[in-house]
Amino acid sequence: MGVEYQFKDGVLMMSFAGQYGPGEVTERFLAAMEDPACPRPVALLVDVSRSESLATRPSEEIKRVAKFLGPYADRIGGRCAVVAPADVQFGLSQMGSVHSEGVGVTSRVFRSREDALAWLKGAPASQA
Repeated sequence: MGVEYQFKDGVLMMSFAGQYGPGEVTERFLAAMEDPACPRPVALLVDVSRSESLATRPSEEIKRVAKFLGPYADRIGGRCAVVAPADVQFGLSQMGSVHSEGVGVTSRVFRSREDALAWLKGAPASQA
């Protein structure tokens, strides 16, 4: 369990499962960015469906991870889709999306992976 990633059809799919430490999210993201198999650019999908840790993360930690994406905005196409079916995951992910917007990454939270992928592969999101 923990934070895992894979590449599929031009998408970096990061999955958070069970318990994991606060630094593991950014460490695994950096590993993915440095992986020779990582496309340039790459769409980013974060799936927190199986995360047990997210619900206990302090808001400052969620903010830090969201803002961490800023320097990678161009590389990830300025977008991040989050799959969060449970209410607590959905709400905390929505909070994170507010902070990622401030660093140039448009984030959207979805209840299903299918909807998240459809948004990622669709037209660019409008910047409000």
